[in-house]
Amino acid sequence: MATWLNEYNSLKDEIKKQLGTGTASLEQLMQYQELLYRIEVLGTSQAFCQTAPITTDVSVLSSHYQLVDAYIQCLTKERRMGRPADQTLKAKRQTASETFDKVVLDCRKRFSSFAPTDQNQYRKCVSSLINTILPVWLQLRNTYININK
Repeated sequence: MATWLNEYNSLKDEIKKQLGTGTASLEQLMQYQELLYRIEVLGTSQAFCQTAPITTDVSVLSSHYQLVDAYIQCLTKERRMGRPADQTLKAKRQTASETFDKVVLDCRKRFSSFAPTDQNQYRKCVSSLINTILPVWLQLRNTYININK
């Protein structure tokens, strides 16, 4: 997650320089807004991992997980804009979307009856959940606006 954030911030800074000179293309402008979106999602995900409670108190863990879950649910429906799609790209988008939905559903099932056995378990599990979801989410995002590193 931190590597993606660093790479995306570097790319954002490069494009921002071109935006400042007025020489950026429409494609670069779209990449810039996509980078801003991805940086926000990755930063929020990182914050979820860093603030995951270290406790076995299920009521505390439940509150944190509800916030994580709501955010992830929003990712399944947000920002489906990008370059125009031919039939092949539409099929790729559909497959990526279905895969993302399946991964999210699987992660939700794993947490539906979560019962921690030690204080650090939730933090490890929620970090694992986020690190499972993000690569699949990025694959989906790349079907709309591909960001080359």
